[in-house]
Amino acid sequence: MSANPKPMQPGFDLYDHEITWLPFAGIENLELSLFDLDEERKVVDLIVRFAPNETVTMHNHLAQTNMLIIQGELRMYEPDGSIREVRPAGRYYRGTTGDTHSEGGGPEGAVVFYSMRCDSGPNILEVMDDSGTVQAILTMDDVRGAWDAQQAM
Repeated sequence: MSANPKPMQPGFDLYDHEITWLPFAGIENLELSLFDLDEERKVVDLIVRFAPNETVTMHNHLAQTNMLIIQGELRMYEPDGSIREVRPAGRYYRGTTGDTHSEGGGPEGAVVFYSMRCDSGPNILEVMDDSGTVQAILTMDDVRGAWDAQQAM
């Protein structure tokens, strides 16, 4: 082994043709695939694919949501639409609750692995309009329905 190994190049080619991408009801510019639903431990693992240079609706994570950026870059936006942070591929982030924001893919889009710990209750995510008014709440029951639908495919 060399004392100075060549660093890996940023960005990854995701071999994703085996992934069943589904729309996320009520949220445009992304697709998802559920990987695991552990109702006993209240953990949901999924992968999300964001469209290039598009944002999703404003929202607030009610469950602890950790993420690994797999491909592209994830852009985090303040409620006023300004960019808060750009998260490149290969980085892991521990999310916070009570943080209203939007997010979306960079020029090549983004693929992000999310792991949600839903032990604070059945509500996972608040979906908001541009004024910050909650329009819908994603619950564990909603995830169960999506999981069952995906397993039936």
